[in-house]
Amino acid sequence: MTMTFSRPAALAAVLACTLARAAAADTLAGFLAGGDNLTAGRESWRNESIFIEHGDTRAAIGGVRINTTRRFGLDDQQLEGFYSAPVTERLRLGIDGNASPSHRVLARTGIGASVQFEAARGWLLHGGVRQTRYDAVTVNQLSAGVEHYFGDWGAALTAYNSHAYSEDNQTLVARLSRYYGERNRINLLLASGREPTSIAGDVVNSDVRSLTLTGRHWIRPNLAIDYTAGTTRQGDFYSRTGGSLGIVVAF
Repeated sequence: MTMTFSRPAALAAVLACTLARAAAADTLAGFLAGGDNLTAGRESWRNESIFIEHGDTRAAIGGVRINTTRRFGLDDQQLEGFYSAPVTERLRLGIDGNASPSHRVLARTGIGASVQFEAARGWLLHGGVRQTRYDAVTVNQLSAGVEHYFGDWGAALTAYNSHAYSEDNQTLVARLSRYYGERNRINLLLASGREPTSIAGDVVNSDVRSLTLTGRHWIRPNLAIDYTAGTTRQGDFYSRTGGSLGIVVAF
């Protein structure tokens, strides 16, 4: 899914939501396309993704994704993958990674590991580590958070600490989710703090404020619509507003 704020933070937040409440025993494939309009006279962004995921969220689940993007007039491609499996009834471990052969604005490589623990009914604790490598800098990240599910709702708060250029940066991501029907969901995410970000090929530590709406709505038993809309203020560099729309097929 094309995100409108920090990719590591967005990926972790939405993946946690997916693993917690997604439909089980499905193979899903999808295509998504979108973009963002930027202020400060900067060129608009364009993003496309195709993905396939397989597994049972009560057991193991994994997937791969191919992304293409055009940002700041530069074209990039990226391959992502993830795998998550239970160790016990209450403990789950996951790994994920990404690589970009072009890495003009995206990271050269990234690798992460996560742990999720069911502390009580409806309460999940999770943590993670990640290393992301650009040409000029390596970003090391730690995360910790808590999720709570009640009725048709879910809420989560996750803290991220990212280290780059001998500086620690903290970001908080809050998520509120509403589940309806058999497999439908809508998520509201708010991110605030400071993060390393790639701007026209240069990685800088920058303040960030973002508000993002994401969702998946099944219009048929085997066909869904994915959507994202959001706005981000990236320090004094620019603001961007946009989203994505795509289709998901279950088989």
